[in-house]
Amino acid sequence: MPLTDDEARAILDKTTALSRADEMEVSLHSGVQGHLRFACNDPTTSGQADETRLHVTSVFGKQVGSISTTDLSDAGLQSAVQRAEDAARIAPESPEYMPRLGPQEYLAPPEWDEATARAAPDTRAAVAAEALRGARAQGVTAAGYLEDGHTLYALANTRGLRASHRATRASYSLTMRTEGGAGSGWAAAESFRLADADIDGRQIAARAMEKALRSQNPVTLEPGAYPAVLEPSAAADQVAYFLWSLNRRPADEGRSYFSDKEAGTKLGQKLFGDNITISSDPTHPLVPSLPWGEDGQPLAPRVWVQNGRLQNMIVSRYWAGQKGIAPVPGPSNLIMEGEERTLDELIAATDYGLLVTCFWYIRGVDPRTLLNTGLTRDGLFLIEGGRITRPVVNFRWNESPAALLAGVEMMSRPERAVGRETGCTALVPALKVRAFHFTSVSPSS
Repeated sequence: MPLTDDEARAILDKTTALSRADEMEVSLHSGVQGHLRFACNDPTTSGQADETRLHVTSVFGKQVGSISTTDLSDAGLQSAVQRAEDAARIAPESPEYMPRLGPQEYLAPPEWDEATARAAPDTRAAVAAEALRGARAQGVTAAGYLEDGHTLYALANTRGLRASHRATRASYSLTMRTEGGAGSGWAAAESFRLADADIDGRQIAARAMEKALRSQNPVTLEPGAYPAVLEPSAAADQVAYFLWSLNRRPADEGRSYFSDKEAGTKLGQKLFGDNITISSDPTHPLVPSLPWGEDGQPLAPRVWVQNGRLQNMIVSRYWAGQKGIAPVPGPSNLIMEGEERTLDELIAATDYGLLVTCFWYIRGVDPRTLLNTGLTRDGLFLIEGGRITRPVVNFRWNESPAALLAGVEMMSRPERAVGRETGCTALVPALKVRAFHFTSVSPSS
């Protein structure tokens, strides 16, 4: 079982007391994770992992050494501290090392659900059964992975910082394929609650099934720029890559999309239409997240883009010191405002274009334009006259999330979504965009 708060605090205090270094930081993760995996319409593995892991970082001057251990005995803690200090003494100096933070105040995200913490194997089995029953009845093949658990996160250092946070988490990913792989569909959900309102096994199975059956016998289209409707998963991946690229340092150094020859950076500039507002908030009730970021910096609600204008950028403590500005830690979730429309309404408003379920294997190409490349998978469809008419053979694409956001014409209501590639905790709408650049045909079977 995970440690109690008192047990975790005692281990952190005992470990920091052993330090002979100039500084020490200790982080602890203690949790239980249960899982169920199935393939070819049958369960394949089911299990539970119970682990507590301690990470020790010791510092002498600007020399840093780190060690991880699961041995929490007195001898194990002593050994971990000794090994971290030995590693630090032989490490080269880190020229950008920043001293550890002192005591901080943290928000309390509502990321705990008692029912999820108590979830048993039969709870997971009931969710998976919806997919397995439907797949067998329709003659398709289902494969999926369901995981739930709860974790205590704790942090301490020799400057007096202490922090702890308990969270539950559940996730479910499902793929269904027709005979011979002619059709394939995917659906997923993630939340801090394993409940029908958040992870609805029947609804997820129905979505994956519908896409698998509908995607059979696809047509091949010519590569090019097409109007597109991105479902929330696809939108989450694109917006996450944009948000994660908001780093002040490369912008200041002239090697980023956010660089500006005259102003230095694009901070404060209008980049998109008034319809684009992107924020993060660890206390959001639908997508709560860890309340601290890198080296224990407290996270707070923050607007990154407001009505199309760039309001904030990520600034490390080191770079903040170099520039004489305040540090801004990166986000732990993603929230994008939308409009009072449904996905079906976005499709109905599209005379000709493509509906994208999700993206896969996204890789960076050019940081100066934020150009990425990736693939569509498990549900690409042609829209004609406001209706889905035919499945389409998958494409490789080259696109910049900045260019995509500048071309957003309509949005649905935001919903909790799983970026298939990024795994980002997100609350995002579906997006209807003016043009998305599909560069080559990429069949998958």
